[in-house]
Amino acid sequence: MKKTLNFAGIPVAITWNSGGHFPCFFPFETEERPLLSVALSGEEVRAAKALYPDDPPDAYVEYMELCSRVSDALLPYARVVFHGVAFLWHGRAWIFTAPSGTGKTTQYIRWKQRYGDEIGMMNGDKPILEFRDREIWVHPSPWMGKESMGRQVSAPLGGIVLLEQSGENRLCRLTPQAAAGELFVQFLFSRATAEDVQMVSRMEEQLLTQVPVWRFLNRGDDFSAQICHDGLEMEAQL
Repeated sequence: MKKTLNFAGIPVAITWNSGGHFPCFFPFETEERPLLSVALSGEEVRAAKALYPDDPPDAYVEYMELCSRVSDALLPYARVVFHGVAFLWHGRAWIFTAPSGTGKTTQYIRWKQRYGDEIGMMNGDKPILEFRDREIWVHPSPWMGKESMGRQVSAPLGGIVLLEQSGENRLCRLTPQAAAGELFVQFLFSRATAEDVQMVSRMEEQLLTQVPVWRFLNRGDDFSAQICHDGLEMEAQL
């Protein structure tokens, strides 16, 4: 199956072997002429499958592997897939990021329960970052996490919160030097070439120059949402 999909304004021809994940791609379909193509062979899917636990279906492996392939292809267009929960707040995109299983979705749900329509979901797992001259924009992607949370909305990036599980709730602003290492591993690309790594390093440098980053030690409870929300609101002067 082959379709042209729009990823953060870039039309990409995607070829895949199984249609099980096509509904995730449907909102991104476009009639534009593709600027590039991305595909995975059946052999590549089978080789990648050996790295996944619990013997998942081929369609799932292909869907996940296409993410890094698309991200690699977008790098020359100043775009990259990023790991985190992106949500809309005060007209800007905000991202909770952390290793898988740390509570990104839980923290968003706590916010939503407490603040309702003040915030809105953008992408539940892997938004696309677009690096413009003076701003970084956050765009949707078909990779929305197991909860399939996402919608077709884009916004400039307001800030990033690095989540860490803890016995206390405490928010602190990080220097670029303190944030750099943990942030870099959340850029999702294959790291196949030194050139790609250099491109993403430049993107990260721009991000750390233009966008505030916080660490939020949190208990994952309802009160943690208030601590994070009020702290960001005060520090970012929203």
